[in-house]
Amino acid sequence: MWNVIFAGNLFIYLFMLKKGILFVLVAWSLAACVEKRDLSRNTVVAHILSQPDGLHPFNDNSIMRSFIFEYTQKTLMRLDLKSLEYIPTLVERLPEISDDGLEYTFTLKDGIKWDDGSALTVDDIIFSTKVMLCPLTDNTQIRQIYSSVIKSVEKDVNNPRKFKMIAHKINYTNKSIFSGIYLQQKNLWDPEGILNNLSFQQIHSPSFNETEELSDWFNKYNHADNRYRPENLTGLGPYRVTEWVTSQYITIEKKENWWGQNSTSLYNQAHPKKIIFKVIKEDASAYLALKNQEIDATTRIGTIKLMKLQQKEYFTNNYHSEFKDRYAYNYIGLNMKPDGIKYKPFFVDRDVRRAIAHLTPVDEIIEVMVHGKASRQAAQISPLKATYNDTLKLIELDIEKAKELLTKAGWTDTDGDNIRDKMINGVRTPFKFRLSYMSSPVSKEIVLMIKESMYKAGIVADPTPMDFTLFYKNAQDHNFEAMLGGWGGSAAYSNPVQLWHTSSWVTKGSNFCGFGDAESDELIELANSSIDSVAHTEALWRLQAKIYNDQPYVFMYSTQNKIAIHKRFDNRNTYFEKPGLALNNLDLINFNSDGSLKKNTID
Repeated sequence: MWNVIFAGNLFIYLFMLKKGILFVLVAWSLAACVEKRDLSRNTVVAHILSQPDGLHPFNDNSIMRSFIFEYTQKTLMRLDLKSLEYIPTLVERLPEISDDGLEYTFTLKDGIKWDDGSALTVDDIIFSTKVMLCPLTDNTQIRQIYSSVIKSVEKDVNNPRKFKMIAHKINYTNKSIFSGIYLQQKNLWDPEGILNNLSFQQIHSPSFNETEELSDWFNKYNHADNRYRPENLTGLGPYRVTEWVTSQYITIEKKENWWGQNSTSLYNQAHPKKIIFKVIKEDASAYLALKNQEIDATTRIGTIKLMKLQQKEYFTNNYHSEFKDRYAYNYIGLNMKPDGIKYKPFFVDRDVRRAIAHLTPVDEIIEVMVHGKASRQAAQISPLKATYNDTLKLIELDIEKAKELLTKAGWTDTDGDNIRDKMINGVRTPFKFRLSYMSSPVSKEIVLMIKESMYKAGIVADPTPMDFTLFYKNAQDHNFEAMLGGWGGSAAYSNPVQLWHTSSWVTKGSNFCGFGDAESDELIELANSSIDSVAHTEALWRLQAKIYNDQPYVFMYSTQNKIAIHKRFDNRNTYFEKPGLALNNLDLINFNSDGSLKKNTID
């Protein structure tokens, strides 16, 4: 890529030398054609790094889609951005829980309507739950989380708005799982009632019977087109998707006569008429977009770029900005169960994995790449949470210790080329591994810093960039040796099954590295089944300690959220909980088209 860019720049440079006057005329002409955005319009332009893989509620899983779902979709309950406690959204109140802890009774609010004017019903709840749980739905990664908790949904015979969510067993995650299903309109997706006769018992059966009728229905439901068609992306939120230009932007527009428009809840506000999610991949481009007031809000700009902007008067005059802690972390994942052929078994030995941790210059990366705007953590749970095991010590950079561990594991330099090697299946194999990462300038620099540090101990880390789609597929298929990854978290309890249970490796969940055994699975079950907070926390502490000792991940750091919001909007509140701000709540102040305040307007 760099060669292409360099060649292009060289061509432009020569062109300028030979035809400087023409170049100046062309540049002037282009500049003259640039029109500044009308800042008096009630439209929020929000920056995203990449477009979602789709907006199908059940078939897609990218973090980018959740930014949009905040405004187009609704769930039964949600985590309040301020209190970090669950609050009802589509139901009248938080659920009544039975004495045995297995039945959660909800009552839908009256007056909630789909876009065609029809009412939200319990049938929609049942339909959506069936789709989420059914093995024919293309949602392998997240299905297990829900299917391990939800047993069935039952209507109340006396109240058409009342229903029970029934759990398989007592589980710490029941409330969050029950609240986390995005709802879809049954009559839109299944007008003929194909799923009416599909029982929850059938869905959970190990011998699930895939009939031709069901197969046909789910093939249509899972079709890739459903991810992008605006007419199929309807939800219960105040906004609907109206335009999607691939790799450029997605537009959502405020609905007319929306059912929640008179609500005072933060989550039901819809002050902007439009919200445009603009894809800007490069940090330099995001910097210029803020400089030129081309975007109104971002949580995705790089740390250094935001720090530079904060020193500029034109930026501070126009934008509110801040750094804020968040529930997320970056890590190096080490494949503990490679195929041994295409992907060599470099990291099957715990001593080697611990050596990699000692070779990762985390503090230097934090200082150089994010100028200290990050915090370290030793485990998978955020230090912001009470369940974080703060007895675990950070693994510090220690080249000599790493060398000792590598030698102990049988990796030595036998041929004097400064690269350690070892006999594997009768073949002398140099310690050269592929370090996969999602292509970006920042990730590239981080990987190069890691590579330099690794080489000091006789290890070669080969940087292997790729786009999100390929990176994610390889992670799911375990087709990698090591990878630079990240995980977005939440203030809510995060069920460890998805990331750390052995079943999640087999089913292509998010246990990419192959961690776990009977002991860790038991700790996960104990954490999930313990309603008592003390027992729950103790199980999580022990699980963190086991992950720490086995070292499937090198836990690096949690970067602070970078937030910038244009001052032409009021209600510029920020939060620890993702997405960090509420675009729907931004209320346009009385501004002129050039961005200047009208008279008698207070910032």
